[in-house]
Amino acid sequence: MSMPDMHFSQYIAGIYRRSKNETNRQLTALNIRATQSDLMMFIAEHPGRQQQQIAREMSVDASLLARDLTVLTQKGWVTRTPSTTDGRAKEITLTATGQRVATQLTTTMTAWWQQLMQAAGVAAPELDRQLATVYRTLIARERDV
Repeated sequence: MSMPDMHFSQYIAGIYRRSKNETNRQLTALNIRATQSDLMMFIAEHPGRQQQQIAREMSVDASLLARDLTVLTQKGWVTRTPSTTDGRAKEITLTATGQRVATQLTTTMTAWWQQLMQAAGVAAPELDRQLATVYRTLIARERDV
């Protein structure tokens, strides 16, 4: 018995692009792009991570991450401080203003995804668990290579 055609890549890419387009429109008042908002929310959840750790864990290009961090630093939302364990590395944290922005972003994005999942008739907690499992499997496979 053969496996039916899987369109996961198409769906994942389409969901990503469309969600970023819609959220960019919602975030215009904050003057922040959707990818930068993802970064802000990640830093809020993982304060003190080193820049290369963030790039790896978010699966983003290190040079693009550096550019976004520069923008967020200029806005006064992010600080980069030398690591206490590695003088060459920078630890990334949010300022007090950045924390307030990240909280607002999280509230906005959570509401957006909840509305989408409700409209699609999808059980968000179960989908979240399944996607997390797929993601962790991909990360583990990278370590095995």
